[in-house]
Amino acid sequence: MEKKFLYGIIVILVILVIVFGFKLKNGDHLFVGLEPKAHYKQYRIYDIIEQKGLACAEAIEILASDETYEYYFNCLKSDRIYFVSDEEVIKVHEAYDRKIITKEELYDLGIIDRLVKTDAK
Repeated sequence: MEKKFLYGIIVILVILVIVFGFKLKNGDHLFVGLEPKAHYKQYRIYDIIEQKGLACAEAIEILASDETYEYYFNCLKSDRIYFVSDEEVIKVHEAYDRKIITKEELYDLGIIDRLVKTDAK
């Protein structure tokens, strides 16, 4: 009787490990307990620095520019902003480089800021 009970517990534990292992794939553990800062297409966007209240080195980190604006992060945090879908977890620079999202869309979602260029015409 004790062996059957022990085997039952072991089977349940193995199932839980497998289920939660799949659930927390691709670094999803970083986002446990956090609501996405924004949604874009199939992606949930997380800003770990902002959402967890972590310290961030104060510097302007430029993402891109155009004829009128400089698009930037308000501190050195681009390595901690994630786009999460059911298939992948990528950082904001990769999403931008792969043309998943534009600088204007990042600005509209409140992920980056922009500053009018002083030499803009």
